[in-house]
Amino acid sequence: MNSVYPLPLSTSAPELCIVRPGRADETGANYTRLLVTDPSGPNEGAIFLSAEVYVDETADGRAFPVWRSDDDGRSWSLVAQVVDSFLGMGNRYQPSLFELSVEFGGYPRGSLLLAGNAIPEDMSETHIVIYASVDRGETWSFVSQVDAGGPAIYDSSAHATTTAVWEPDLFMADGQLVCVYADEREKDRGMLQVLVHRTTKDLRNWDEPVIDFGVSDGYRRPGMLVGTGELPDGSYKAVFEVVGPTTVPVYIASSTNGLSWGAPDDLGQLLVSTTGTTLSGSPNVAWRVDADGQVNLLVTGRLSIEADGTESNLALINLRGGRGEWRSLSLPVSASRHLDLENSGYSQSLTWTNEGALLQATSVLNALGSHDIVVARVPTT
Repeated sequence: MNSVYPLPLSTSAPELCIVRPGRADETGANYTRLLVTDPSGPNEGAIFLSAEVYVDETADGRAFPVWRSDDDGRSWSLVAQVVDSFLGMGNRYQPSLFELSVEFGGYPRGSLLLAGNAIPEDMSETHIVIYASVDRGETWSFVSQVDAGGPAIYDSSAHATTTAVWEPDLFMADGQLVCVYADEREKDRGMLQVLVHRTTKDLRNWDEPVIDFGVSDGYRRPGMLVGTGELPDGSYKAVFEVVGPTTVPVYIASSTNGLSWGAPDDLGQLLVSTTGTTLSGSPNVAWRVDADGQVNLLVTGRLSIEADGTESNLALINLRGGRGEWRSLSLPVSASRHLDLENSGYSQSLTWTNEGALLQATSVLNALGSHDIVVARVPTT
């Protein structure tokens, strides 16, 4: 059995675009998030991209950049810088994009939502906030705050006292908007970090948090969840990392309604290919329905790890809605990834475009020691 799945893609080199070159005086960018919009909706199939950028590029401080592609990912234009108009602290970390498929909360179908983490320069607070655009990403306005936590300090040790909230992700379930995020405030129950969700029916008022995943062993920290939203069979999938084990393994879980995921300490299924390849850290997931009516799932991590422990640069693909075997898939952007060196590839995106091309947005270490945002597009044959 082949170790790498041969998708029916063009044999020509990927179409590469450096969307944002990293400069020598900065670390560059990470957390590259793609959104492919509905071709029949107001956004006309445009593709959007945001990322973490670690320098102030506006007079109003740290902001989430938004790029748009109107040609299926071949070229990109910066259309907005989403500044922190609510708190004035800076929109600093973990942007995530979402398109409303229906009118919701007073916003028309096709409105774009951007969830992220507003954090001041001294890192003393974390705020999960939502912004919206009704003009194809050109302008953005503050909508609501989902939650607020303590300082933006990362400490995964068993004796950590951190209380931050991190890494929002949005999807719809049962007529509500769901925001899932990581929460470090359950340590008194032995859970170093949990994944929780809050729901809203109007985009402004949020229900109380519900713990979806958390283990009271003072060791494992589930985090960085990304969901599929509702799949054609009515089920929902979600992928997330588990910090604690050295390799930061990626798991996949299933839900019948997107709101109930079972016992919080049931972390679902470790993602592993038929040849033993696993994914490591900051996962993402995309799906499509193929020509045979089957749901295909694509999952990335920051890197992959072979059965013999070798670090590699692969995604995993499943052609039956998450059932049965997972196979390895070569990523369009060639990159050297390592567990313990620089952090390129952190929270990257891999998805299909409306034309059926495979599209990757990632960060790559450049010759200056900074990170470029690179988008690669591989057409189907």
